[in-house]
Amino acid sequence: MSYIPDAWVIVEVNSKQGRHRKVLGSWYGGYLGSDSYRFSSGITKITDRGEYYEIKNASGSLYKCYKNAEGMSAFTSGIYEKYKKDLKEQGLGTIKIIKEKANGKN
Repeated sequence: MSYIPDAWVIVEVNSKQGRHRKVLGSWYGGYLGSDSYRFSSGITKITDRGEYYEIKNASGSLYKCYKNAEGMSAFTSGIYEKYKKDLKEQGLGTIKIIKEKANGKN
């Protein structure tokens, strides 16, 4: 599958299963739809393509993340904060937003 989110950030999840970087992408629903979001399966490679990053994931999915769309909507920010709180309260790990997108470290 290929995805082009309207807004996106890269997050790092640290848990008992290890450290994983993922794309948290969101899409605006528009007038008749609802906003939606998706966490990618786990980043395997990031390639800088000029206007956007091509981000490959463990599941085989590909995210085309435009540089000018980096960030979160209010909706996605709420999802992120709830996920962060739940991980901490349940002792399952931590999550943080990563700014170093295309440095080759995955």
